[in-house]
Amino acid sequence: MTIEERINQANEKVMELFLNVSPFWTDVRPAIEVVPGMKKNLILHPGPPIDKDNIVFPLKNSISGAAVHEGLASNVEEAWSKVIAGEIEIAPAQDYRCGCAAAMVMSASMPVIVIEDRNGGGKGFSTPHPGSKSKVLRWGLYDDEVEQDLRAFRDVYCPALGKAVRASGGIDIKTILSKTAGMGDENHNRQPAGSMCLALTLAPYLLDTDADKQVIKDFLANDRFFLNPVMAAALSVIDSAKKIKDSTVMVAMAGNGEDFGIQVAGTGNRWYTTQAPYIEGTMLKPTYTKADMLRYMGDSCVTEVFGFGGMCAIAGPMYMKLTGSSFQEAIDRTEKARKVSLGEHTFAPVPWDDYRGQPVGIDVRKVVGYNVLPISHGGSGLKTGGQAGAGAAELPIDCFKKALVGVAESLGMVKGG
Repeated sequence: MTIEERINQANEKVMELFLNVSPFWTDVRPAIEVVPGMKKNLILHPGPPIDKDNIVFPLKNSISGAAVHEGLASNVEEAWSKVIAGEIEIAPAQDYRCGCAAAMVMSASMPVIVIEDRNGGGKGFSTPHPGSKSKVLRWGLYDDEVEQDLRAFRDVYCPALGKAVRASGGIDIKTILSKTAGMGDENHNRQPAGSMCLALTLAPYLLDTDADKQVIKDFLANDRFFLNPVMAAALSVIDSAKKIKDSTVMVAMAGNGEDFGIQVAGTGNRWYTTQAPYIEGTMLKPTYTKADMLRYMGDSCVTEVFGFGGMCAIAGPMYMKLTGSSFQEAIDRTEKARKVSLGEHTFAPVPWDDYRGQPVGIDVRKVVGYNVLPISHGGSGLKTGGQAGAGAAELPIDCFKKALVGVAESLGMVKGG
């Protein structure tokens, strides 16, 4: 078998997983109980591995705040000194099948959404969306008020959600995704339709629990909630895809505020990194400038790996409008995505795109060969913590070039440096 045949055969296997995925939300549990390899002194962060000496403030604050939350330190200064000393370990969340949006991190006692792919057998995990508050760990902010919110989230809100989800027997995320394609969601930065459909599905079970009324109100009022189950759904299929050698299909991408990295199925958890791009779009305040912004930060662009967000920008025309882009730009982004992808989802056709599906399966060979760069949607963070705005970023070509070399090394085509 030639090398090209090996690659094509491996890519077909990965695409079978993507196209036939069957993700179900089955539980909400503390990370230590369900995430393989999770430890009490381990904190998972978004993006590729972090240089501790060059970490951006919001991530440093989130990691330190999570350590205090876990009782590993008495304050954020002590927490960070323990991180530097190695007493508290940190690692990329996606290496553990987990996703952390923006500057969010995951620690042992934090509740996580559990998604099971009932076709491929993989699992994915994500912290639930915290709601509409602006002062949240998700954006690198931590103080006594945030700590109280984290405790309520852990001790009251998420146990009630978990009880309702278990009573449901599992919620079919793919069915909800199929509905949102004709309702204006691109399922990364815009998900009110998905959140509404999810709420309609879960509400009867939530009402049958002894959940506090405020818990029910908070869940029903959160029109961003659906992002995190979609992230975990993507990670559930990626869990299986990473086991397929020789493939050139991208299975991870994320930023940590300084670096941006991708992974390909054929080389598993190996990161290929370069300087992260900035998100271009709309600012929440007119006084914000690019000088106030961090570079791309977060794991939520794993939704693009799954075929949503910037890969199917045409599905979310109002997101384009809100971030200063046009419907023509949505068409162009989606067509670019098709050019570098190996297939399309058929379960979620977009009516105003002639009922075509979402491009999925980014092939690093095509990205480099055509010099066509995928686009990721995302929220932008402030250097001091908090959200700056939202928009889109063109992914850096260097990641893809390095990944192509990495695959070539794994196939024995070139010697590793």
